[in-house]
Amino acid sequence: MHRVEQDIRNWSKNFLEIPNDKLNGLPPCPYAKQAWADDKVTFSINTGIDGLIQSVRDFDKHDYDIVVWASEALPDMEYLDGLCDGMNELMSIAGIDMHLMVFHPDYDAEKAGLDFLIEDGVVDDSLTYCMVFVQRLSVLDDAALSLEKSGYYLKFPVEVFHSLVIDRRRLRNEGQDKSSS
Repeated sequence: MHRVEQDIRNWSKNFLEIPNDKLNGLPPCPYAKQAWADDKVTFSINTGIDGLIQSVRDFDKHDYDIVVWASEALPDMEYLDGLCDGMNELMSIAGIDMHLMVFHPDYDAEKAGLDFLIEDGVVDDSLTYCMVFVQRLSVLDDAALSLEKSGYYLKFPVEVFHSLVIDRRRLRNEGQDKSSS
């Protein structure tokens, strides 16, 4: 197992899967534990941007729910974020049920108003690689709808909630409109 894969598994087990009072008693990623247990996570490590694009292309060729693309060669955060935002918009326009979620060590969670996640060890300031989670937009949005009803997002700043949930839901709704016409 690659060192980065082991690190991500440890981060999930030790932080993402642990209930947090500030998230209404839910873990930061309430679905992570089951995804690991069901062997629904796979990795693409140090494959470059071409590997990320290939992970999107090949998503329907396997039974995994999440592809974790990780790179120790850190692209500029704005570049990676912009690339993934652009790909998300294009996939929505094309009616493709896919979403890319970026995690980058240069992302300032404190500046975004998510300092409670840093305090509780959910955000790792020592991260030496970036990640993009490739997954189904519909599954992600269905999970967000459920979490929203549970009060999970109550401590999130409004603008962060909008970028994580509302903007993603807009992409889903626009994509559904395209695929049904």
